[in-house]
Amino acid sequence: MPSPSPSALPSGRRPSAARRRLRALLWRSRLVVLALGCGLAAAVVVDRLSPPPPATRPVVVTAREVEAGTALTTSDVAVVQVAASLAPETSLTRASDAVGRSTSVALPRGLTLTPSLVAAGDLATAAPAGTVVTPVRLTDPSVAALLHPGDRVDLLAVTGSSAGPGVGTHLARRALVLGGAPTEPAPGGLLGGGTTEGGITLVAVLPEEAAALAGVGEWGGLSVVLVP
Repeated sequence: MPSPSPSALPSGRRPSAARRRLRALLWRSRLVVLALGCGLAAAVVVDRLSPPPPATRPVVVTAREVEAGTALTTSDVAVVQVAASLAPETSLTRASDAVGRSTSVALPRGLTLTPSLVAAGDLATAAPAGTVVTPVRLTDPSVAALLHPGDRVDLLAVTGSSAGPGVGTHLARRALVLGGAPTEPAPGGLLGGGTTEGGITLVAVLPEEAAALAGVGEWGGLSVVLVP
């Protein structure tokens, strides 16, 4: 018995032209759909296997170079997010912590601010009568890290000699340590980015001793001796 032609089928069983075109489209697109599914699965796997981003914390940095004794304004500082492991523990975290305070030393652009770097007014008040506050950079940064406010030190310049070890020349006696900045990178971008230099130590010395310390770069390295 011959099969009925499509025109002879009841209207409820007759496939529409739109349905036939949809089936043909799905068949031709099966590879594209499969590739999209595989890509989505791979993206989910990569996202789950990727390590979480490092923890960050806000720090206050200098937005431009500032001179020693500068009263900081909002245009002088900026707050940035950095990896928590790279931020000094004592770094300032809010712009309001720095604005209105005076810099203890000249600061390059992009340097993380700590309390000792913006404590010029506080330190000047703490200095004994007849003394001035001056920054010094010791040759050995590990020694600078051992000093604490209230320590008394002798500061010596070591002059080099081709014939043998340098001879220590006293530049200041019983200088009072007022504070210090942590070891920091040399200027070169946000949070440093160059070679590491010794941290700055702020000391109270006699005016004439401060003048001698200002020219220490011409002498050579600067060393320190703890005294009672």
